[in-house]
Amino acid sequence: MASQVPPPVPHPEQPRPAARLRAGLFLLLPLAAALAYAFGHLDWYMSTPLGRVPVLDEHENIALAEAIFGGTLPHEPFYRAPGYALVLASLRLLGVPAASLFASALVLGALLHGVAAALAAAVAGRLFGKTAGLAAGLLYALDPVLVHFATQALDAALSLTLFLAGLYCLVGAMRAPARLRPWVLASVFWAAAAVTRPNYLFAWLVVPAFALASALPPRRRSLAAAAALSGALLFGGVSLWQYEVCGAPGFLPWQGAYNLWSANRPGANGRFYTQQVSLPAELARLNPAKAESVLLYEKESGGKPPLISAMDAFWRGRFWDEVLRHPMRWGRLMAGKLYALVNNFEQYNNKTYAFHKARSPWLRWNPLCWGLVLVLAVAGAARLAHEYPRGWMVMLAVKLACVLSVMLFFVSARFRLPLAALCLVLAGGALERPGFWTAFTPWKRALLAGAMLVAAVTTFSRLGGVADTSTYVQDHALLARAAYAVGDDRTALAEANEALRIQPWHPDALAIAKAAEAEMQDKAAQPELRAAAR
Repeated sequence: MASQVPPPVPHPEQPRPAARLRAGLFLLLPLAAALAYAFGHLDWYMSTPLGRVPVLDEHENIALAEAIFGGTLPHEPFYRAPGYALVLASLRLLGVPAASLFASALVLGALLHGVAAALAAAVAGRLFGKTAGLAAGLLYALDPVLVHFATQALDAALSLTLFLAGLYCLVGAMRAPARLRPWVLASVFWAAAAVTRPNYLFAWLVVPAFALASALPPRRRSLAAAAALSGALLFGGVSLWQYEVCGAPGFLPWQGAYNLWSANRPGANGRFYTQQVSLPAELARLNPAKAESVLLYEKESGGKPPLISAMDAFWRGRFWDEVLRHPMRWGRLMAGKLYALVNNFEQYNNKTYAFHKARSPWLRWNPLCWGLVLVLAVAGAARLAHEYPRGWMVMLAVKLACVLSVMLFFVSARFRLPLAALCLVLAGGALERPGFWTAFTPWKRALLAGAMLVAAVTTFSRLGGVADTSTYVQDHALLARAAYAVGDDRTALAEANEALRIQPWHPDALAIAKAAEAEMQDKAAQPELRAAAR
């Protein structure tokens, strides 16, 4: 009798490539839109003086990256967080020449903007569903403020990408708290964000807090908490690196102590850093806060040598003294900061966003703004609280941690970018189902409508000089300096004169105007001299 062949064991049907592609469109479309928009803007920006030469923080990041690559770090603790400069130094290690590092940093930022848009879509997809994820990702991709900061040699795009990656993992950990991998990844990503930009440190603390609060058996909860603390190994690595450089361990940069005092001192506006003393033009162009912290410490401490650990302790002591001795004055300052934080106007941070947006053909006509996203985020948060309370608690805790970090320092545009990312994720949930509030009771609908109205009135109001454009003088002077550096004397003179029109005594603008005018006269005289020689 012929042997019978057993029927084949059925295998679970694998999704076809076309089906996988359709399933991933909610990530791919934001990625493509973000790359197209960022590179379109970058193509224009790199034709301008500011897109051809690094200035202020960009200059410091490039210099720090070169020092890391060349092994020439100064024998002192890190003044600024080294994470971003370390990535730029890695580009040098991969073969990028020094002359191309600035341009490569701009391209890297545009690429990271695309990755971050896909991550924003992924986070919203986990919280609300894929359609909401698509909406959130496209909002992130097309947000002009995010594109503005991503296309500069700054830590914004890298730290936001790490932040959103950690948020994605944390939301996953809350859905499956018994799994250790999401806790580890969330902790590591946010630790990496903190060593790139320290104001993510409070957000990192949220990860072990949620692990400890999870509804797991005691032993499993302890394992989850240990996994959620794994990012501390990264802090330890940076601390050991600093110890090798200067003999003093630590992972927080020493600029933080003076910035803490400067943002909360009597007379501070809390919105952005302002100089207290007149500095030589060269020091002011490099890093006015760093130079000022040393000069003021020497003055106020009786001429003691500027030992960094002593300076840090001194400025932290001044901060606590102000808070404890004058709580009402400090409270008024914090109220002003909170109003500026939720206001639509992007506060000055090396550059005034409104000034540069008006000059970009890619950003100028984009109506998307913080205020609009904030109002939508209020609705998205209400939907999340109704449909997925645990996800709402995660977003609330992370947002409060970011608010605390911003409020302690300045509420300028670059400082509130993490909050913008969170609001964009929530806004995606509001846009996917604009009629979701029909599931609410009448009083809940009225409460939500009132909250959205309060948010709209607050964010678009203009009280107390919150939309101050006097910082435009710094933008004109910065553009003049960059134009002069690349040999565009005509633009340098025009921008310097604009700065002098606003502030006739501006020292840097005066120097640039004089130098650019002399250069133009020399160039005009050269053809005449050649003709006379012939």
